[in-house]
Amino acid sequence: MAFKIVLIGGGSYGWTPTLAKDLFLREPLRGSELVLVDIKPDAALLLQKYCRMVVEKLGCKWKVSVANLIPALKGADLVCASISTGGLPTMHNDYTLPEAFGVYHTVGDSVGPGGISRTLRNVPVFADFARQMEKHCPNAWMVHVTNPLTQLTRAFYKVSNVKCVGLCHNYSGTVSFLARYFGVDVGDVDAVSVGVNHGTWLKDITIKGRRIDDQLSMERYLEFEASLKGPLETGTLDDQIDAMLKKSKDLDRYISFELFARTGYFPVGAAPHVVENLPFYCNSPRTLARHFVRRKGVYPQREVGNRKHRVRLERIVAGKESLGEFKPSREGLSRITEALLTGATCREIVAMPNTGQITNLPTEAIVETHAMITGGGVHPVQSGPVPTPVLGWMQTIVEEEELAVEAALRGDRDRVVQAMTVSPMLADKDRAGELTDALLKANREYLPQFFKKRTGRRPLGKKRKAGLP
Repeated sequence: MAFKIVLIGGGSYGWTPTLAKDLFLREPLRGSELVLVDIKPDAALLLQKYCRMVVEKLGCKWKVSVANLIPALKGADLVCASISTGGLPTMHNDYTLPEAFGVYHTVGDSVGPGGISRTLRNVPVFADFARQMEKHCPNAWMVHVTNPLTQLTRAFYKVSNVKCVGLCHNYSGTVSFLARYFGVDVGDVDAVSVGVNHGTWLKDITIKGRRIDDQLSMERYLEFEASLKGPLETGTLDDQIDAMLKKSKDLDRYISFELFARTGYFPVGAAPHVVENLPFYCNSPRTLARHFVRRKGVYPQREVGNRKHRVRLERIVAGKESLGEFKPSREGLSRITEALLTGATCREIVAMPNTGQITNLPTEAIVETHAMITGGGVHPVQSGPVPTPVLGWMQTIVEEEELAVEAALRGDRDRVVQAMTVSPMLADKDRAGELTDALLKANREYLPQFFKKRTGRRPLGKKRKAGLP
């Protein structure tokens, strides 16, 4: 049976080749249609040509087309979105503007001032997707990979009855790391994962069914890094770290082992995402450096990466470079799509409303746990409580994200200030209002909900004492 799958942001040079290839490799989806939607027509057409070449090579008989949003949604069975409202310039503002307020983002796409700012831009766009899906394909699933994942999923449920889950590959990446660390296959590693996107923690980690908590030591981790980067030059712990850093710019999992030693639980994701959930890392470059946390940045690295992806696709389409061989990635979209549409079964990490799968976080908050996916829907796995040593941090993040979503939907500056005040990343709460206005001003082009009317008690732009709402 053929299905219609829509990819919003289908002109993405990085995401679309992977997501589309994974779909094409699913034999039960053979002969389906992929519709690419993008605000950049040239990018969408380039990806259409590329995808058609992949389809021809695989012989999977998919139809690949380009369309505007509403025609694409009509009759769709499943929709995926991968977008960034405002693109790299706005992401750069999210990342750099908070520095003047003592906030040093390491990623800036999910929590903290940068995550709040990105929420304000993306939520109205996602709310429109939800409303249009409710009109044109009300029975379709939205399965998205857009940050901030938690807030956008929450917004979807606030404005519509359309079914929606968010997908992130951080759990997959962490399991892959642990498999390499222990020298086993990825399928041998399992754990209960609880939390919110980019802020989840592993408990009950097992290798082939056996608990391995006592083997997650800093010393063993440094030995593992040494096996990848060369022999250790000295014997002390500090000198071992120095030796590793001479061979690599960072130790992205150092913080994971440090936090495991402190809490007894292992964080999901590499250091840049992990530390943005914790109040004591991102307020000083010196602190970040002391814990070997790299700052990912936006310019020039992301721009250079996008350019490389585009040039490669152009060369392939022009016949100057081979398509190469294809094998499935570890992204979950294709597996979930097959399960929802054909009745197959899979187990994936998803972000969706809390209906009891995490027992000590608020009901309806968007949480991230394992779920079983079948033709009957997405069924979260009961995962118990968030561990006490990390619960307080996570509850604060949930409150920050809820305030940011409300602010974005209402165009309410006061709610933004409240979200900044709650955010663990902003230490100087007296400047919450000033930081809010700086980010609103920088994003004005993408925030009509804030500038079409008066919001809160004062109109935006009226002079006030620093830090006051």
